[in-house]
Amino acid sequence: MSDTIIQQWNQAAQSFTDGQECSAFAELNKTFVKQRFRKLNGEKVLDLGCGYGWYTDYFSRIGGNVVGIDGAEAMLDIARNRSPAGSFFLADITRPLPFSSGLFDIVFCNQVLMDIENIEPVFSECARLLKLGGVFWYSIVHPAFYCAWQTDENGYRFGKLVTSYLSPTVIVNRFWGETTHFHRPLFCYLNAAADVGLVLTHAEEPRSYDKSVENDDLPLFFFAEYQKPKE
Repeated sequence: MSDTIIQQWNQAAQSFTDGQECSAFAELNKTFVKQRFRKLNGEKVLDLGCGYGWYTDYFSRIGGNVVGIDGAEAMLDIARNRSPAGSFFLADITRPLPFSSGLFDIVFCNQVLMDIENIEPVFSECARLLKLGGVFWYSIVHPAFYCAWQTDENGYRFGKLVTSYLSPTVIVNRFWGETTHFHRPLFCYLNAAADVGLVLTHAEEPRSYDKSVENDDLPLFFFAEYQKPKE
């Protein structure tokens, strides 16, 4: 990952954390994760791009043996302050990670991949780190609908304007300070997993919006779960 992107997230760390703690969309994301992962029994979990550590702490609380890694030291400082007993390590997740092959039962990557320029090395490393039969789970902001709302005469947000989808694009966000978002079509994620032998077992595009104000028939997120084949 480039030094520029890492520095962006170092600068945005506190603002991002504060924003996530009061975001209805972040709470919705947490709800979906909780529904999928309710109880663990000592499984080894890698929280890939753990940020301020909310999910690292959650997996620990439900019985997982969890390690959180992130490339932004400022994020990890917040994570360690919030969860002093947690295991957090600084690492560039686009490079080979300091773990033995087949170590983890679950690799979890929440809302990270769309902020990484090259995702192929990440998928390859996830496949290496998983045990046979292990689970790779990720979420991203849905790339087909990462665009501006269209509003009718009553102020109802009925649709989103899509002028370009197939072409990869770099977008500069300013939600928490300046951060870089890499738009790529959905097939790039699906093929990156298939190319390293991971098998899709479930995908979901959940309803996210309040239908009274915004059209709830458009997804905000894309969730996908894969398994590393046992043979």
